Amino acid sequence: MPGAIEAINALKERLSREQGLPLRAVSVTPVREEDLRLLEDALGPLLPNAYLQFITRHGLFVATDASGYERARMLSPSEVLERHEWYKEFVEEDSFGEEEDEREAALRELEVRRRLIPFQYIADSSVHDFYSFDTGLCRDEGMLILKACHDDYDLAPWLLDEAPDTSGCTFGFDEHLLQVIRALL
Repeated sequence: MPGAIEAINALKERLSREQGLPLRAVSVTPVREEDLRLLEDALGPLLPNAYLQFITRHGLFVATDASGYERARMLSPSEVLERHEWYKEFVEEDSFGEEEDEREAALRELEVRRRLIPFQYIADSSVHDFYSFDTGLCRDEGMLILKACHDDYDLAPWLLDEAPDTSGCTFGFDEHLLQVIRALL
C-alpha cells in the first residue's frame, strides 16, 4: 500500500490529467525550521513520529476544490500550539448546566480535551472542528486520530469508556491522510 506522500503525488498527477474532479489542487507546503522547532520543543514527545517526519520532510497538506475552497488543510505549527492551548482551557460550561453532576461532566470533558492535539481542519467546517491526535489512546499502529467538533460534549463518556468504539477513527498518520484523500474524491 502506498504511503501518504505517494498518494498525494499520485493525486497531483491525476489532477494534471483529468478534468471534472471535485478537487482543483493539492499541495504540500514546507514548514519553516524555526516553527518546527517550536512545535517539537512544546509537544514533540506527545506527537506521533509519523506526523513529525511527514511535516519535516514534506510539509503541510492542503487540498482545494474547484471553487477554490480548502477541503483539507493541516494546521501550521503555531496553529497546532494555539488550538491545543484552547482545548486545554475551553469548555462551554453553560452547555452542561448548573447541577453538580453537570459540572462534573464539564470537568471530565475538559480532562479529555486536554489530551487532544488538533492538527488538521475538518472539511466542510467553518468553525473550530479538527482532526486531533488523542495522546491518551494508542495502539501498535499509532495514536488515535478522531474528529473533535467544537460542540461535541460527549467525548469524555466515549473516550473514557473501558473499550471505546473507534471504528470511525484511524490509528496512524499515513492511514489518516489516505482516508482524507479518499474522502476528498
